[in-house]
Order: sequence, then C-alpha cells, then structure tokens
Amino acid sequence: MSSTTTQIPQWNMKSDYVESCNCDYGCPCNFSGFPTYGSCQTLILFHIRSGSYGDTKLDDLDFITALYWPKAIHEGNGTAQLFVTNKANEEQRQAIINIVSGQAKGDGPFALFAGTLKYFLEPQFVDINANIDGKKSSFSVPGVMDVQIESFTNPVTGEEQDTKVQLPKGFIWKLAEAAKSKIMRITTQSLNFDHSGQNAYYSVVDYKGP
Repeated sequence: MSSTTTQIPQWNMKSDYVESCNCDYGCPCNFSGFPTYGSCQTLILFHIRSGSYGDTKLDDLDFITALYWPKAIHEGNGTAQLFVTNKANEEQRQAIINIVSGQAKGDGPFALFAGTLKYFLEPQFVDINANIDGKKSSFSVPGVMDVQIESFTNPVTGEEQDTKVQLPKGFIWKLAEAAKSKIMRITTQSLNFDHSGQNAYYSVVDYKGP
C-alpha cells in the first residue's frame, strides 16, 4: 500500500495587528535581534479582516498570541499561548490553531516562531474584547489580560506624533505605526507579566499559506 501525505490547505489572512511588548520604544529586536532587557514578552492581537483556510472562512475573528522567550527570540526556549475568540466554530478554531502553531506553513511569523518555541500551551477559547482604532487600539480577555496602546505626544505642544517604522524585508510587518502601551498585562498560571508604558505597534498585515 502506498502512503499518502496530508495536503496543507491554501490559506490567507489579512488582519489588523496590535503588538505590545516589554522592550523600550521601537523595540530593538526589529533592528539588532536582541531585546532591551534580555528577554522577550509580548501580547499581540490579530483581528482578521478577511481570511480563509481551505473552505473555512475566518472573516471578523479575533485571536491573541501571548509569547515569552527567556532570551532573544532566535535563541529559542519560548513559550506561547493562543487565545481564540469563542465566536469561532470548531473548524475555525482548528484552522487558527494550525496557522499559529506553524503546522500550516506559509509566510508571516508563525512558522518561523514555531521553531523557537519549547512550549505551545493549550489554546484557550475566550471572550475577546477588541477595539481597533490604529494607535489607540485596545484588547482584553476578562480576568486574564488587558492591553491599551496610545500615540506618542509632543511634550511641549501635546500634539500627537505620526511615527512609523518601515522594514521592507520584515516578515511580521513591513510598515507599522509606532506607539506605546498605556496598559499591558497578563495574569495566567504560566504567563504573568505587566509591561505597561513600553513599546507598541499597530499595523495591517497580510499573510498566506504555501
């Protein structure tokens, strides 16, 4: 009998991307690969504007990745936990798990990050409250995490600064609006940190499968 290999479905995902982390503003990981304080701790919201995994539509779904690496990302030993909106049905949940865990291959950060993770914790299906408003976006999971980001302001005039970072070869985003976190915290058994007042970004990202 001949063996058959499971075909990875075609997938695509265009999303609002809200990142918060423990680095100083700008996050040197984007430039030198090494975080400000030695470790990387981040909470990221993806609000899928449009997307599909095979025949499964993913439009208007939210998910959050909570990530921790004890050193720089490329040095490995990371821990990841995925939080998926409980509005997703079983097929949608599995599709998002397959993409984020790297099993679905493709571009973007997921398959690359998967190789740096030691622990991929059990995914959680939860209430996600997401408010997409560029550099004033916010997201939360009641009783678990809370993130609010805000613009930089001119200390003299109070005017909002229009600060962007462009990385033409970036694999997470290529152009993002730089911001800071007003609130950034998570409390779970495995991931517990508060890095309010640190780096944040807002972008629109577009990833696809193999």
